[in-house]
Amino acid sequence: MERAEFRKRWEERFGGMGTAQSRAEVFDQLIAAYTAPSRHYHSLDHIAECLYEFDTVRAQAADPTAVEAAIWFHDVVYDGRRADNEEQSANIADAALEKLGAAMKLRERVRQLILLTRHDRAPDSEDGKLIVDIDLASLAVPAREFDHNTQLIRQEYPHISEEKFREGRCALLLRFLRRPRIYFTATFFNRSEQAARENLERALVRLGKGRGD
Repeated sequence: MERAEFRKRWEERFGGMGTAQSRAEVFDQLIAAYTAPSRHYHSLDHIAECLYEFDTVRAQAADPTAVEAAIWFHDVVYDGRRADNEEQSANIADAALEKLGAAMKLRERVRQLILLTRHDRAPDSEDGKLIVDIDLASLAVPAREFDHNTQLIRQEYPHISEEKFREGRCALLLRFLRRPRIYFTATFFNRSEQAARENLERALVRLGKGRGD
């Protein structure tokens, strides 16, 4: 998606909020974050892919505005040295939406949806299930693309050794693989579960940790 397309979509979805200037300022803040030199996987491409996935299931969302806002902001902070990226992203989303005059109810929904992208608990709402599944849709891409994404993620952790990266990556992939189901919605489960599990199993072998280890 080109920069102009991002801006057009931003205006189409949030044009009724704030002023033209405040919307432009928030949009520019998002673009600057996702195009920072340190971004390789968690970039505008990831946001574009998430928006594409959301478009396929938008009709299933109870609050599509909240889900889309959460997608735009969920990785606005991404630093491989931090353990609170989602919390910081939620804080920025809240401040930005307040600047745009969003109601507290919407701001709180967006915050909760962003925090679910920590992937440390099962979502308790249909919109929560959607945001989690959308964020994990890349686990089910073709093998070559999956491997390329892994390389991009590795570039976001230049401060740690290859051994430490492999350990952390294995732990994360095993956590997903050991869940009863990776995807919570029927739509994503039916179309992506098998492919995602095949990718995870293959990746663990490549990283030196078999499924049963």
